[in-house]
Amino acid sequence: GSRAAVLRGLRFTHVLVDEAAHATEIAALVGLARGCRRLVLVGDDRQLPASVASRDAARDGLGASLFERLAAAGRAPVLTL
Repeated sequence: GSRAAVLRGLRFTHVLVDEAAHATEIAALVGLARGCRRLVLVGDDRQLPASVASRDAARDGLGASLFERLAAAGRAPVLTL
């Protein structure tokens, strides 16, 4: 997690999240909470949804990916091939 000893003192100014539509929002926040200034989310929102093992977590709104939440908020995706 974000408080792991191995991460103590580390800063991530640039964060790239691959399979961002499949990663939970909480998983993406680990890197963001450590000084992120530029974020790149790579993924396809029409493939697999975020993976959440807990039904309670999904019910409480933790089943969405950051990718999904940003798209729902109107943040336009950028496509580069």
